[in-house]
Amino acid sequence: MRLRLVVLVCSSLAIALWPISSSSQDITPADLEILASVFTLVMAAQCFGLWFVGRFSERAADALFVLLMIGNAYCFAFLTVPGGIAVRMPLAIAVGGLAWLILNARVSPAKVGMFTLVFAMLALGQYSYGRMLPPQSAASLRAVHSNRNVYLISTESLHSPYAFRKLYGFDKLDHVSYLESEGFRVFDRAYSVATYTRTSYQRILEFSKRLDNEREMNAVFQLGNSTFKSFRGSGYGVQFIYISNYLNVKHALIDHGFPKMGFYICNNISRHFYYIACRPPVRNLISQVLFDTDSSVSVETEIAHLKKRIRTVAGDTKPWLTISHIAYPNHTRPDYRYENTSDTAAFRELTQSRLQGIADNYREIVGTIKEVDPDAVFVTFGDHGMWLTRGMDTAAPNALFSTQDYIEDRYGVMIGVYPAAFCRERIFEGSSTGQLIKNVIDCLNGNDRPTAEEREQSRMVEYDDRLMTIDGIAAQYAGAP
Repeated sequence: MRLRLVVLVCSSLAIALWPISSSSQDITPADLEILASVFTLVMAAQCFGLWFVGRFSERAADALFVLLMIGNAYCFAFLTVPGGIAVRMPLAIAVGGLAWLILNARVSPAKVGMFTLVFAMLALGQYSYGRMLPPQSAASLRAVHSNRNVYLISTESLHSPYAFRKLYGFDKLDHVSYLESEGFRVFDRAYSVATYTRTSYQRILEFSKRLDNEREMNAVFQLGNSTFKSFRGSGYGVQFIYISNYLNVKHALIDHGFPKMGFYICNNISRHFYYIACRPPVRNLISQVLFDTDSSVSVETEIAHLKKRIRTVAGDTKPWLTISHIAYPNHTRPDYRYENTSDTAAFRELTQSRLQGIADNYREIVGTIKEVDPDAVFVTFGDHGMWLTRGMDTAAPNALFSTQDYIEDRYGVMIGVYPAAFCRERIFEGSSTGQLIKNVIDCLNGNDRPTAEEREQSRMVEYDDRLMTIDGIAAQYAGAP
């Protein structure tokens, strides 16, 4: 029985630490403490159950041991693996089988414990290294010679009109018509600098400066960045508004942040993660007791807070930079795969049903800004595409999607600029979001005359860990079957 309990606890700990080791940007130290507490409670309950069953039947205890190992592998680790249950469950079963082999090989508890200790030290070391911030590098500071309020409002996974036509067959988009009627210049084709929300924002806030590792990427939100420092150094207030602290923005770096820190790790993962940690009653209790806040913030609540802050800054004597990411309409689920044509068809239908909501959100935000802050500069953009091609590792074409489909799906986003005459030369048809804030600053300073090199930089996106143009990606697969 002793060996059975040791293998259960040690193997489960190693499994639980595996995804944490590479998630320094996703899991804060506070999250790690909460998960460790939940892990301890789960282990205590499982060990008691295993001991109790073992008192009556060794075979039943062995069967329960294997089932617990499969469940732990699934809930502690493999729920974070891309793919659905058809991918995750075989991996969990394999772990259960391996644990059974270790148990029957009669490996000594000391060896099991030593292996776990070494693995734990390596995993936590990797996590800690990712959390360690590098020496503060010189940001690309740019003085902002303006007193106009600036609004940078991104929308989750919002495609460009061209991408919506090509991938979804949507010719008429109410939100585009509305923005144009309100004086926005909306591009038919534009691109995100990266294909994930956090990476896109890290690139945008640092004017597409190269970020080579997790430490440098964490520093964007923890030590400050070119955008925050440029605007605050020029007398601007800075506020960042979202539905969670997913981006881990350190509120000391800005003048207003929403929401407060909370237990938001469950926003982007299955409610079965750590068995009970992400169940709504439990996550609500954790957030309320430990952080004095709600465990989730709705888009409606976010927009209501944004509108309140728009009215506040519009009446302030100093100018403000407002950054807000609207968590709508969203992208495909992590377990979606492009090969499943029925899932693809269902997602297209779901997206069509969300189009009106996109327009409604813009009406609320734009209407408020134009009412109380009509002289402001307003740039809106998608952070990345909807990932209809999720499961494709590269832009290489296949039987269902072409290289151009992949490009538009991952990178094709809407960019809209208000007033329409603002920054016409620096922000143009085919731009990417990488240099967006830098270009806004230059145009606020009266410099809308980019060099040829600057225009080329404004077309760059990140692909295969390199910055290149959309045409450069397509050229890599020209002539591919």
